[in-house]
This record gives sequence, structure tokens and C-alpha cells, in this order.
Amino acid sequence: MTGHRDDPARTTKVSRCDLVRIARSWKGTPYHHQAAVRGIGADCLGLLRGVWREVYGGEAETPPPYTRDWAEARADEDLIDAAARHLSPVPVAAARPGDVLLFRMRKGAPAKHVGLLATPDTFIHAMEGVPVAEVALQAWWRRRIAVAFSFPGATD
Repeated sequence: MTGHRDDPARTTKVSRCDLVRIARSWKGTPYHHQAAVRGIGADCLGLLRGVWREVYGGEAETPPPYTRDWAEARADEDLIDAAARHLSPVPVAAARPGDVLLFRMRKGAPAKHVGLLATPDTFIHAMEGVPVAEVALQAWWRRRIAVAFSFPGATD
């Protein structure tokens, strides 16, 4: 659990370039719901968990079971709440490569998708039926960004 003064996530410095490099090393990993093993299987959260583990040496927390349904109509923001416990919020307009983007796939639905900004115009993510990939952050995706966060200790 994070928060302790000796917690590696609070004391480790990591370059934004390294965050992007680590995320790119997951490209081609097949999609597998709730998995987080590079080269074997990952979903969008699994990719983020894998980057976190490589940087900080362990899990931030064990995620509870979650559905793959982007169209949930409940009000709980579990993904945003979990991100806020471990990452630092940044204004979406100020997000930089290495930052984490959370997406709300439908108006009124909770944020259920996550990716890592690779360049100002691309991000790395996993989606059902598609392996981890770096894709264009086109208008369709930009409209769905709910919040952005930085990794603790991220440096330029």
C-alpha cells in the first residue's frame, strides 16, 4: 500500500521517456480481461499495473474484480478513485507523454478505460480483441478523456 514515507512510489524518480519506453515494451501483448503479464495477456488496467510494477517493484493495490462493460450506468468511479490514491492529478490539457489518461466511454457512465500518453498525439492501451498498441489520440478518443494523472516521481 502506498503512503508510507519509504514507499518506493513516493521516493522513486522515473523519466517520462522511461514510462513511455516501458509501456511500448508491452505492444503486441494479447488482450486478456484482468490480466497483467507482458507478452502473455493484459487489459488496459493490466498494462498500467505492469508499468507501475516495473517502475516501483510491486503492485500499488490489488484491483477488485471488475466488468469489461464500458456501458455501465452506475455512478461509482472506481477507476478514478483508485488512480487518485496512487497517481497525481493533472489538468487534461496539461497531460504530457508518460501521463495516464482515463476515458469515459459514454456520457453518464463511469470511466472504464485507461491508456498512457506516448506523444502529444498518440497513446498506448489495450482493448478487447486488440493487443496492446500505440494508436492516434484522435478526436473520438479526446472527447472521452475524463481525467489525467502523472506517475509519482515523473520527471522530464
